[in-house]
Order: sequence, then structure tokens, then C-alpha cells
Amino acid sequence: MAKILGSGKTIFESMEQVEAANEQSKWAPFQNEGEWELARFLMKNIGQTKMDEFLKLNIVWKSGMSFDNAHSFLKYMDRLHTGLGWSCEMIDVEGNIVAEDGTLRHEQLELWQCDPIECIQELMGNLAFWDVMSYIPKHAYTEADGENHIYDEMWTGNWWWDVQARLPDGAVVTPVILSSDKTTLSQFSGDKKVWPVYLTIGNISKDVRCQVSAHATMLIGYLPVSKLKCFQKKSWSLAGYHLFHHAMSLLLHPLADASHHGREMVFHPILAAYIVDFPEQCLVACNKESRCPCCLVQSNKHGDLEECTSRSMADTYKTLQCMRKNKRSRKFNTKGLHAVFDPFWKELPFTDIFICLTPDILHQLHKGIFHDHLVQWCISIVAMTQYPALCHFKKGISLVSQWTGTEHKEMQRVFVGLLAGAAEDHVLVLQQHMDTTLAAMEESLKTFHDYKHVLVELEVCKDFNVQKIHSMQHYISLIHALGSADGYNTKYPEQLHINYAKDGYWASNKCDYVEQMALWLQCQEAVHYKSTYLAWRKSQPNLSINTAPCQ
Repeated sequence: MAKILGSGKTIFESMEQVEAANEQSKWAPFQNEGEWELARFLMKNIGQTKMDEFLKLNIVWKSGMSFDNAHSFLKYMDRLHTGLGWSCEMIDVEGNIVAEDGTLRHEQLELWQCDPIECIQELMGNLAFWDVMSYIPKHAYTEADGENHIYDEMWTGNWWWDVQARLPDGAVVTPVILSSDKTTLSQFSGDKKVWPVYLTIGNISKDVRCQVSAHATMLIGYLPVSKLKCFQKKSWSLAGYHLFHHAMSLLLHPLADASHHGREMVFHPILAAYIVDFPEQCLVACNKESRCPCCLVQSNKHGDLEECTSRSMADTYKTLQCMRKNKRSRKFNTKGLHAVFDPFWKELPFTDIFICLTPDILHQLHKGIFHDHLVQWCISIVAMTQYPALCHFKKGISLVSQWTGTEHKEMQRVFVGLLAGAAEDHVLVLQQHMDTTLAAMEESLKTFHDYKHVLVELEVCKDFNVQKIHSMQHYISLIHALGSADGYNTKYPEQLHINYAKDGYWASNKCDYVEQMALWLQCQEAVHYKSTYLAWRKSQPNLSINTAPCQ
């Protein structure tokens, strides 16, 4: 069990103390509420050129504002609490193409990063999350006698209990949840891309951490994106794997150190989940995309329902080192690995990277199993019907070029009616699982595999050797470990791209844009901190709180 070892001040309480010591108002460095509201509006909505034009208007100049141009305005913004500091580390990549001078070509790449431990401290010390924060694992049951285990939040899963048992008494587990997703910034043309890495913690309730507006997920870095032209074309894929793992090792080094030794706040940040789509799951796991990143099933057996040996971190790393030493390894080929000899996860204690790879509801189920396969199978054998309570696709579904999550759900409601003969007003989406619902899931999957041969006999499809079908076999064990799968949806990182990538890019001049994005985000975070702090001040009684439980 976690113990309270002392007390300390939160960020907001420290900010309040500084204001009192300097005899400043809560609106400082601005004169009053009106000036602060204007500053927040300008920072969020107006570029520097238009800002200059606005502040030079006669009516604004006569109002007595503390700033009269963009430069002086930004000086005031610099005085706000900015949160995390950004740093840039240069990565020297040596290729395998010989240059004209006889040396191997090199490429200099930038890794922009924040300290992940400071991110975790910010989240754990944020008073906005105190009511939705848990510091210890819990067992929950539907029955008073301890029957029918409930799997919901991360702290109801088995992983937290297992890790807690391996740590000293009183240690607080901080389950770290990472997500990353390379995204395109330029529209219609161009190849400007960025690769954000996000961090949140499992101590915060999934309902809150999955809200973009809650700021419960923080950007900790931009991984380098390069075409790696210093390598021969046949080496691009493997070089990309090496670059990713090297950059992640640099980014997560403070996390590895803290996981080994804990921090002065007596919390142990441990990587528990990594939310990525399938290609990045293979990138993280160092395996080929023809293989499962979680188990050792053969590439031609994805359509079979059979028990397969789970991948082991220790055994995988041992195989990689054997390949490095001997240049050949039977196990290396059998496991379908890439020659990444220094994976970033080798330094992370208490972490099993293959359990960290969570179910991908968006790509595996909504877009994968349902849209790419089930829809096509059923179109082949059933005619589309109309039902008043359902969305009616008047022009059919084959002409829909861009599918959103909402449209996928509407189609799923239609298909329930087609396949079951009658449709309810909604499709059940389980945000909380129990032993009984997981047993029903397992039985449903078994039933599908028992009768899937009918689709082959009807010539609807040739076989079921599809990785996304195989991935469903891992859902139950992952829910047992980490809680219900809706807390790890890849839809959420894609929504974060708007705030943490695309908006920053369009606020830049499109040259050396990553550095400008980092600076722009610092300003946006400063505005958010100030707004959240003022909301906290408004909720407090006249007598401020001086202490807070140690995190």
C-alpha cells in the first residue's frame, strides 16, 4: 500500500506564494482581468503581423494597454509560467553510401524533447486531476463474495498488482502510457511530416485523460523524420528502425533512470502501455510486419484460432545479441525479427514491451475487421435494407471515400440489423468488462472460427489469414492486464495532432518549422497554465491551502 511520507506545495500553490511575496495580483504580469483576456485571445487566435496591426489601432492604443506591439506583448508572455522546457539534441546518422571524398555520407537530424519525468511530475501535481487520480491498484467485483472481476480503469487490471508486488513497501507506481504517430503537416502537396510522442499516466481516470481539452496528455518530443538518403534504398527500412529506437532511447533515458531508482517524490514511473497502430507496433517490437508483434504465430497461421507462445523481452533481446555476435541465428529468422540490436526498451525495468502494445480499436476493429472485411463479406451475401431508427446510406457505402468513426458506428448499427434480423437503437460498446463479458467475447470468437468455413464455401473470401483477425486473440489477456480497451484508442493521438502538430505548423513560416512549433507550444501551454491557475484561484476560499499530500 502507498504511504503518505510528507507534504509539499503544488505548482499552483507555489505560483500563489510568488505573487504574494511580490505583492502582485493574480492577473500578473497583466494589469487586470480585461488585459489578461485580451492577451489570451491574441495568443490563441492572432499571428504576429496581424497582432501588430491590431495593437496599433487608435482605440486600442488609447485604452492604456501594457503592450503596444507584438514584440512587447511577447515579452509579457515570457513572464508567465511556461511549464516544461524544450531542448534539441543532434543525432549524427552515418549512412552506407560512399561520398566523392571516399567517406561515408552523414546526415544531421534533430530530436526535440522534454524531460518525461518533469511531465509526470506536472501531471501528478496538477490539482485539476486530484479527484480522478488513483495511487494504488484496486480489485472490483460485481458480487459481494468477490465473484465476477470488473476490468475498467488501469488500476483494476492485473499488471498494476504484479508490478506493485515487486516494488518496496510504500512505493507508488506511476504507469506511463506513451503514444506516437507520424503525421503529415502539409495539405494537398508537399512532404512535411512530424512524429510527435505523447505521454500520460494511468493514475488518471481514462475518461479524463482521453479528453484533449483536459490537457491530461503531454507532448514530450518530436522524433526525427528523414528519408535517410545517406543509405542505399534497400537499407532504408532497417535504418529507419535503428533511428527510431536510438531516438526513443535518448528521449526516455530519464524515464529508465527513474524506473530503476525512483525519484525524490517516491514514485516509480514504469512504461505500462504504448498506443500505436500496427506498423508502429512492429517498429516498437522489432519484428517484421508479416508477423504478430505480441506472439510467435507463423505468418501463414493468422487465420487459425490456436494458442501461440507470447514474445518474451529477455528471449527477444538474447536472440538479437546472438545475431549481432554471430551474424546468423535460426531463432532470429523464426521469430521474424529485424536486426535492431539496441531496442529502446532494453533499459526499462519492470516493463514487458509486448504487453504494452494495446488493442487498436480504430484500425483493427472499426476500419479493419468491420470496414475492410465484414462489410465486404456481408455485401456479397445480403442486400442492404432500410430501418427508421438507423442511418440510411442513400447512395450506398461504396462511394464513401472518407470514413469517420461516427460513420463506422452507424454502419455497425445497420449490420446488426442485417445479420440478426432486428436492430436495437444502439450498438453495445463495453467501456467496462467483467469475467462474464470476457468469457462471452472468447466464446464469440470461437464461434466465428467454428463457422468461418461457410464464407469460403460461398466464395465470399479465399481464406482468413489476416493479421487483424489474429490480433483479436490477444484482446482478453490485454484487458485482464491493463483494463478495458477504450482507454487506449489510437483515435485519441490522432486528435492530439491538431493541437500539438498541425496548429503549430500553420503558425510557423514553414521553414525550420519544428523549432518554431516547440516555441509556439510553450506559449500555448503558458496560456493554459495561467487559465487553469485562475480557475483554481476562483475555486479556493480566501484562506489559501498551504500544503498538499506528497505525490
